Amino acid sequence: MESCLPHLVLFLAISEFPTLTSLSLEAIPRVTFLRGDPHRTFAWFSQDGHRNYSTLLLSKEMGTLYVGARDVLFAVNTSVIGQLDLIKELQWKATERKVADCSFKGKSKEWDCFNFIRMVLPLNASYLYTCGTFAFSPSCAYIDVETFSFVQDADGEPRTEAGKGRCPFDPRHKYTATIVDGELYTGTTDDFQGTESSISRNLGPRVGLKTETSSNWLQDPTFVGSSSLPESDGEKIYFFFTETRSKTDLLQKLSQSMVARVCKSDVGGERVLQKRWITFLKAQLLCYLPDDRFPFNVLQDVFVSKDGDEPVVYGIFSSQWSQGSSQTSAVCAYSFRDIQAVFKGSYKMLHRETQSWSVYTHDGQEPRPGACNMDPSMDSTLNRVKDLLLMEGVVHPIDQQPLLVKARQHYTKIAVDTVVSISSVRYRVLFLIT
Repeated sequence: MESCLPHLVLFLAISEFPTLTSLSLEAIPRVTFLRGDPHRTFAWFSQDGHRNYSTLLLSKEMGTLYVGARDVLFAVNTSVIGQLDLIKELQWKATERKVADCSFKGKSKEWDCFNFIRMVLPLNASYLYTCGTFAFSPSCAYIDVETFSFVQDADGEPRTEAGKGRCPFDPRHKYTATIVDGELYTGTTDDFQGTESSISRNLGPRVGLKTETSSNWLQDPTFVGSSSLPESDGEKIYFFFTETRSKTDLLQKLSQSMVARVCKSDVGGERVLQKRWITFLKAQLLCYLPDDRFPFNVLQDVFVSKDGDEPVVYGIFSSQWSQGSSQTSAVCAYSFRDIQAVFKGSYKMLHRETQSWSVYTHDGQEPRPGACNMDPSMDSTLNRVKDLLLMEGVVHPIDQQPLLVKARQHYTKIAVDTVVSISSVRYRVLFLIT
């Protein structure tokens, strides 16, 4: 784990919006800054004695940056350009008992058995919701925004909740989380060993939901992002991740980048799929070179841009077949309309006896499997839903090619902004970090 904010290289690549046509196998960013570059002033924040700054949440209205680190949260003032000034810090350490349990189970007291803050999200205008690994025993708490202090229980202690299914046990594991109308949607590992994963909904008055434990629903996923998007048939939450699947004809496991979605209105089944999603569907995301179809099949990060005529999903990809000095990164963009079209198409049918898949064309009856208007009491339909969760179609990138490909570079994070030039042309600016 990094001991502080990573020493990063920042790349900016500009492409005209919305037409994305040109591909460069050695894309050169318009602007590049190294740490310490005299042509660019950076504002750095760190506090002596604190490490593992791993979680950021920016409140634009307040000009406050919330930073989650190891055993502590910070509120930092960003309203003055070129300065990052500490407003307040909030200590949150794992208890001695949890540290002892963590060590007893084989984890290192020097590296693992701390409370690594992995989540800080706005619950509403008054409170933040935060979760930490809590010495491999995840825990969550509420923070009063005005005082930047924990909401307390009757004994004056921070009011905490079990974080299993909301936050990973291991600080090294990737995860994703988003809050929609007071409900927490997460994709994360579920157990101490990190071998079980789920997409789940917690918080709020409704019943909690999660994916089935069957590997047909999720196959060793690594989550990188999530976003809620309103649609004509109801709001949906989308999850982006890489699955690792075993192939009998290959010596190694095959990685596949995926997008999954669930409906916000989902309440689970009454008898079949109780406390399980009945609207869960997933599809494959493809990112490849147009000439030889070489696949970039490992998703590193995503950014969902919602400021245009329609949402566009930007993803950073690498290939499981290029590592080390031969590492190559690609950025692919996806039209939300194309993603929707795949989820409205045919399904792959799982045959449980042979564990093989075949194409299943919907018979036209309503509701479609995975639709937002699924009736929780329709047992026969829900039994079919268990096997109809993978779409036959795949999502291709805009223009059937990456926006850019960069050899000998490993991008890890992406952010996208839209700017308007003096000639009133709109451009998308990609901020890429190694």
